[in-house]
Amino acid sequence: MTSTPQERPPYLWAIGTSVLVFVIYLATLAPTTAFWDTSEYIAAARVLGIPHPPGNPLFTIMAHSFGLLPLAASYAVRINLFAAVTSAVAAGFWFLVAERWLRGIVSNRWARYGAAFGGVLVGATSWSVWNQSTVNEKVYTVSLLSIALVMWLVVRWGDDDPGSHRD
Repeated sequence: MTSTPQERPPYLWAIGTSVLVFVIYLATLAPTTAFWDTSEYIAAARVLGIPHPPGNPLFTIMAHSFGLLPLAASYAVRINLFAAVTSAVAAGFWFLVAERWLRGIVSNRWARYGAAFGGVLVGATSWSVWNQSTVNEKVYTVSLLSIALVMWLVVRWGDDDPGSHRD
């Protein structure tokens, strides 16, 4: 059976991918701040301050809002969790993008899911992504999430039926 672009996206598999990546990040999450900019960004998020230029106000507001949730006793751990959550959600979107792009290449659905999951897992545990998601919490995981979300929206838009609403 050949896959068509109209096939329903595997949202449950994407959620499962996000959860598994989050569990990996949670198991390796830093218990406090780290060296360099991370302490500065955590402090800026706490007081809605401005870290060094360019300031990253979106990150500061998002991290501050997440830091208000009573998920851990330490504020630093809450911000570390914020980085892990944003990166894990990004992994779910990357799974959806990879699975959709593989439809024309891999006709077997389970092989496609496995390939997409494997690619996402390799990306999520690569040194830079893993480090930013668990130890060095800064703006990069929010950026990764926004890029993955926009990419998924582009893929969905590309699958939409042609018409004036798609211009």
